[in-house]
Amino acid sequence: MNNNVLDLKLKSLIHVCKASGNFKKLSVVGFILTSNLIDEISIKLGMRPRRKKEQEKLFEYLYLVNEMFEKNLKITIFGSELVNSLKEVELLFLKTRGELPYEYIKQLISLYYELRKFEVPNLHKGMTGEEFFDNSSMGTLNFFSRTSKSRKNDENKFKPILQHTINQKEKQIRARLNKKLTQSDLEMAINLRKIKNSLDKKGKQKIILQGSLKDSIIYEQSQSKLLGYLLMGVILISLLFGAIVLIEMLLQPLTMEPLNHVVLISFGIAFLFIVVYRNYSKRGKIV
Repeated sequence: MNNNVLDLKLKSLIHVCKASGNFKKLSVVGFILTSNLIDEISIKLGMRPRRKKEQEKLFEYLYLVNEMFEKNLKITIFGSELVNSLKEVELLFLKTRGELPYEYIKQLISLYYELRKFEVPNLHKGMTGEEFFDNSSMGTLNFFSRTSKSRKNDENKFKPILQHTINQKEKQIRARLNKKLTQSDLEMAINLRKIKNSLDKKGKQKIILQGSLKDSIIYEQSQSKLLGYLLMGVILISLLFGAIVLIEMLLQPLTMEPLNHVVLISFGIAFLFIVVYRNYSKRGKIV
């Protein structure tokens, strides 16, 4: 549901509950919204689903998320104030079976809107739980490959410089993330951690650098982007060629009959590849 529509419905429910004096429905709705949002954020972060059948509490789940990210990236996703506030509300909600006092309902709604501010990347790619940071299948990182002895010696000289650069970059990103969680910084922090882990394994893969080391490190290949650019290129070339031939036909009417098929074929190819591009985009295969 669109957030604007949801906000309107929530405001309407608040007015109804205030008029009736019965706030249980608002309490339950607020708790469900908060619960669903926490599940969504955590799944996007690559965590396992919350064990609802085992009655795993929301604040316990947030402890787990924080533990994983503090252990691996030395950053805190959910602040202690937010977690403690949620713990207070959740325990009372369970104890009273949804009959929260109005002050606690306001606290719950505030928590929900605070969680809505979180910007997290979708890191869930078929992994669950604690395997997230250990599973090397997440990264499309290519690192040092096995080659000749001379090349291995060059790589060994290069690795300390690379590790130092990564450590400096990690410190900068960690400082920013502990102030404010952003999608781009979190993605970069995770991928830098993947690079370090792979370097520690003494290179079963390749490393790809772009420009000078201080400028950028390519931490993720995207074949889908390349495919998207290729399709767009074919579409543009077909449209351009068709347009040139069409202009030629208008300027020289005598060429209209032999060239009209060329125009149709050019625009037909462009249309076909537009359909292909849209279909792949809908499936998420092209970014």
